Amino acid sequence: MLQGIKEDSQWLSRMVENLLAVTRIDSKNVKIIKTETVLDELVDSILVKFRKRYPHQEVRIDIPEDFIVIPMDAILIEQVVINLLENAVEHAKGMTELLLRVFVKGNKIIFQVKDNGCGIEEEKLKNIFTGQFYKDQIPVDGSKNNAGIGLSVCATIIKAHGGKIQAANLKEGGCEFKFVLDIDEVSNE
Repeated sequence: MLQGIKEDSQWLSRMVENLLAVTRIDSKNVKIIKTETVLDELVDSILVKFRKRYPHQEVRIDIPEDFIVIPMDAILIEQVVINLLENAVEHAKGMTELLLRVFVKGNKIIFQVKDNGCGIEEEKLKNIFTGQFYKDQIPVDGSKNNAGIGLSVCATIIKAHGGKIQAANLKEGGCEFKFVLDIDEVSNE
């Protein structure tokens, strides 16, 4: 019973965090304050938080060995990556591999979360970042459910950073979520 209460309170906490993030970003008076964030430190922080909730879920990491600094609101980008990882665990039925890959291409940095699970129905994929597909599927019985705001929060955060986010099914099975941010001209010494 205590475990159920703990899980419900964690779910509610994540929902409130998501709603607050969207509200804060959508406010016309608030702008994202980007600070130089070290990629290794960001990934370490993400993994610590993710492993608290999913201690038995292995995440394969593929990041550059170079020292990379990215201008961002680190707390919000952490939230995006954690949402993507959690969605894979919760919704990618049959998943045996979860990958977080980050790489640099020109003056862009690309974050990918890939799984080898069941993929996403094409109809859901079209509106996956809008929450439109899920709005009529919220249960009225009070049971926990993905209310569809997590991915719309992710899209709002990435858009506020001037980036792009997308999702696609993989030919070999599974799904890939990817977002791209500008690195700009940051000193990587």
